[in-house]
Amino acid sequence: MTQTFIPTRTVPAIPGASLLGLKATTLLELGTAVDQGFKSDALERFAKHLGLTLTKTLDLIQLSESTYHNHRRKGRTLGAESSANLYHLAKVTEAAEQYFESVVDAHRWLMTPRATFGNKNPLQFALLPGGAEYVSTVLSRLEHGVYT
Repeated sequence: MTQTFIPTRTVPAIPGASLLGLKATTLLELGTAVDQGFKSDALERFAKHLGLTLTKTLDLIQLSESTYHNHRRKGRTLGAESSANLYHLAKVTEAAEQYFESVVDAHRWLMTPRATFGNKNPLQFALLPGGAEYVSTVLSRLEHGVYT
């Protein structure tokens, strides 16, 4: 008699993916979604979640309003670079929300300049090469009581 394996739990989404409305459960799926570009809804969803204006969010990911509105009007997705930037922001946002256990405290922390990040706020720093990983590392250190 052959037994069939039935998983008892679903695979969790990649950190940050759910904030953007993505169903990615592997890095390969995430990479494909970034390469294809996120829909404008992902950006709007993230901006609303963080309580930022669309303009501020576009400034963060370094995308002009005219380009964004042109893409939206034509039904095009964001470019790969803008999508990657948006993902990095969502990833550190989710990490901060898990650490602080308060969305309000997490968002305040994310938007406040910190010496640890060269007097940039964690969201700005997350967009530098390796920045999102460093912000996540800082949060992990804080969680374990390591002064950062």
